[in-house]
Amino acid sequence: MRETTSGRSMAMGRSDEPLRRACLSLALWGLAMLGLPVSPVAPPVWAQAPGPELFAKEPETPAELWEAIDYLTRTGQPKQAVPYLEKFSKAEVDDATLVDLRDRYGPGSFLRLADDPATKPYAEPLTKKLADASIRRAADPERIRKYIPALTESNREQDYAVSRLRESGPYAVPPLVEAINAEPITSPNRALLVRNAGRLDEASVPAWIAVLDSSDPNLAADAATILGWIGDRRAVPFLTYPAVSADSPLNVKTAADQAIARLTGRTAAEQPRSPARVLIDAANGYARHQYDMPGETVLVWNWDDAKKIPVPVAAKASDVDAIFGLKLARQALALDPSSRVAKAALVGLSLQKAIDRVGFTNFPAQDQATFAMALSAGPEVLTDVLRAAIADGRTDQAAAAASALGKTTDPKLLAGTGRPHPLVEALSTPGRRLQFAAAKALVDLTPTGPFPGSSRVVPTLARFVVNQGTPRAIVIDGNPTRGAIAAGLLKELGYASTLETAGDKGFLAATESADVELILVSHDLPRTPWSLIDVLTNLRGDARTANLPLYVYGPHSLDYTRPELLRNFPGVKYLIYGDDRALFERQLGEAKSKLTDEERSARAKDAAELLARIASRPAGPFAADLANVEPSLASALGAPGVDASISTALADVPNPSAQRSLADAVLDGSRDGAFRRQSAEKLARSIQRFGPMLTSDQEVKLVNAFQTEADAELKTALGAVVGVLHRDARPGVKRTGPEAVKD
Repeated sequence: MRETTSGRSMAMGRSDEPLRRACLSLALWGLAMLGLPVSPVAPPVWAQAPGPELFAKEPETPAELWEAIDYLTRTGQPKQAVPYLEKFSKAEVDDATLVDLRDRYGPGSFLRLADDPATKPYAEPLTKKLADASIRRAADPERIRKYIPALTESNREQDYAVSRLRESGPYAVPPLVEAINAEPITSPNRALLVRNAGRLDEASVPAWIAVLDSSDPNLAADAATILGWIGDRRAVPFLTYPAVSADSPLNVKTAADQAIARLTGRTAAEQPRSPARVLIDAANGYARHQYDMPGETVLVWNWDDAKKIPVPVAAKASDVDAIFGLKLARQALALDPSSRVAKAALVGLSLQKAIDRVGFTNFPAQDQATFAMALSAGPEVLTDVLRAAIADGRTDQAAAAASALGKTTDPKLLAGTGRPHPLVEALSTPGRRLQFAAAKALVDLTPTGPFPGSSRVVPTLARFVVNQGTPRAIVIDGNPTRGAIAAGLLKELGYASTLETAGDKGFLAATESADVELILVSHDLPRTPWSLIDVLTNLRGDARTANLPLYVYGPHSLDYTRPELLRNFPGVKYLIYGDDRALFERQLGEAKSKLTDEERSARAKDAAELLARIASRPAGPFAADLANVEPSLASALGAPGVDASISTALADVPNPSAQRSLADAVLDGSRDGAFRRQSAEKLARSIQRFGPMLTSDQEVKLVNAFQTEADAELKTALGAVVGVLHRDARPGVKRTGPEAVKD
């Protein structure tokens, strides 16, 4: 794993040829994670002098066949190489021969196959075959073991053995551990084995880190010493706990401390950060995905105490972050049990791992233990988790933290600090799941009075009721062709994308709708009339778009040519342009919408029920805001699954539009009878509370509907509506609503 300043790097926008070469190179070696070096390329030794098309002796063996293939492809005769490629592909070539051919002719001999249409079909199968052979050969324990005795022989033999063991990367470590364990503690041979193991390269570090967990203190101490000699500073966090823990055996503690001093120039006690802080920062680094992974699947090395060697286990890259992050967070908490920062790191990583394992929609139902642990951490720690997750763009984790915080925080604190509560801040943070979780948590707290930001709860819920469709993305690009490609990729990712070729129009498109979730702006936007700076300034300065994910897309060089954009506009990110959907999606990461159609429907239903609950508490701090979203509620009155709750909410809105919307629902003969009956009951309640505010035409139609309705239950509900209308029409009774008017 390589630590980078920007986390995982993505590559897009390259031409097909370099990208193909890169892919073939990776397939050829297949050893990014192993860090296996390439042996020096020796010039080919010709057994026969080949002619331009024919050879003095027809090639037969795999070595002869490849000699012919290499010559023909190097001299511009790829078509003549095809028969030999066909024979080579069908031959049973052992791993040793394949690797020997790689070492003899070099990787270019295989990569050239992709350069011509005639040989291209053979390129990928052969490079994959070679990569697999290289990995098997590198990982072969018998091959590794035959070099280990030389580590205790002459200097020349030691050097040769070390160079061969380096080719095996972390796979060299288990046989080395066995050899070290077989020697007595005071044996000179053991010391030589340890010293030469420290000459391996950084590819072996993950396996040696696993050896630190050995129950044998002597072996753990040797592993610490070896890590110090290898010189990879990635090992420092993993050496920190054994170097300072009171539970560490003295020899382990000493070796780990010396290793840290060798790697950093200072002992653990002399570090600028406390040991717990070193562990916390490293844990948060894993939580923020700041370590580049060699692929989607990564080998994680764990200590097997029964076998007394480290063993590799395949894991998803996202799981690797959680595995190491949780380990370091637990160690930090062991060093400083009172550390709120350590607790927040542990809770945040635990929530994220649970969500990754069972899925967001299944959490916490399918992992109550993790949710219970998060609840037990208390509101202060959960506040830290929520804010850290928001800052890092981990919206699913933030949503889970918001749900937990809503169950543990004191409602009185909502208004106690003078600044918006973290749950209120989450209402305007990108991420539908987070926004809904925060709004629900605030309603569930049942506050008795208003608080900073309380007026944003009802509009947030109303958006979920109305916007059950596809989330929108805005692309702003003066180049219509390029912009259309970006918009098309977003559509493939589930967005209803809109392309605008002018900055001012793009800003209007982004602000006119509440369902916009993502904005992309091209790096070279022309002044038509807004420049890129104008667009970013307005998007970040407007409350409607200030917290939306905002990307500037363009070539790879943006980090170097426009670094001021990231400094001047916090939260803006670069996206490398290209037409590869998978790379595009990975760059968007957490920003991309995650709500499925089923989840949108469920959220709409839940939001409607929460609005109905708000309506049932007229003295609460949210009820007065229902009138402000009445048009949205009225438009959702016909939406499936939310009818009952929306009619309940409208019945408690004291304005003519709400009451008339209910009357229209009652009078709509195309609607379900049960819905019309329920709407009639809510309409009668509204008239009772606020007086009739219907049009005269609606009143006449309601009376006629009562007289002609055949369904007994609906007729009864209509009778109640007519009854309250007649009550308010009695002589001497003043109507509380406005005078009825004709439609």
